Amino acid sequence: MELFNRVKSILFNPKEEWEVIEAENEPQAKVLLYLLVLALIPAVALFFNYWWQWHSILTEATQQVIDAAAESTYLQDILEDTLATIKEKYPFNAVFGIIDALTMFVTILGGAYISAAIINAFSEQFGVTKDINRSFSLVAYSYTPLCVAGLLFAYPPLLSIVPYIGLYGAYLLYVGIKPRINPPVEKLTGYFVMALVVILATYVIIPKVVQPVSNDIRKNILVEQAKEQRKKQGREINIREIEREIERQMRNRK
Repeated sequence: MELFNRVKSILFNPKEEWEVIEAENEPQAKVLLYLLVLALIPAVALFFNYWWQWHSILTEATQQVIDAAAESTYLQDILEDTLATIKEKYPFNAVFGIIDALTMFVTILGGAYISAAIINAFSEQFGVTKDINRSFSLVAYSYTPLCVAGLLFAYPPLLSIVPYIGLYGAYLLYVGIKPRINPPVEKLTGYFVMALVVILATYVIIPKVVQPVSNDIRKNILVEQAKEQRKKQGREINIREIEREIERQMRNRK
């Protein structure tokens, strides 16, 4: 309940809530817990998104076979086998959903910590004493809109608007600088620009670093599954051929 009230207040009454946050001056561990919980929202939503896309593909393929069988006696006779083949061709790989979720989770947590560290490193240039706890809380609470909007990741048509909603965090960042960091008035705008650029840059760069790793894991899993399938079918196992096919599938998925 306390976390819900904090989320509601920082979103709808940010000026007042930043004053409350400053008065409480919570330790970094408590702010981290807040961000950990919020980061689970887009992560779990992405996992559901992966399941929903798999379910939609399977449902569409199944319906096409059923419709075709209604007009073909031959297909009616092999309908059950055909449907079983479809399920085998489009298995639900929970690991892939978990990879997507973890990628988002790492992007948020890693982005917040790296951003806070960089912002803190530049603090003295804006007449502010370095304080990683204050820098981290400033960034973490500014991530609130992005995390809450991450719930929309569960519905594919709304995926693209999540970052735009997350931009409300720029306003939270600006409002929070005075109470949390308190730079000289003449340097407040410069501090805000610096912090905003750092946060946006890390949010863009971190996925580019994490994604190749997750893609390699995904590729290795798909290769092993393809090898196992060919083994069951008694087909020749050509690793290079399998890898090329998997790479083509992954490019098409993008």
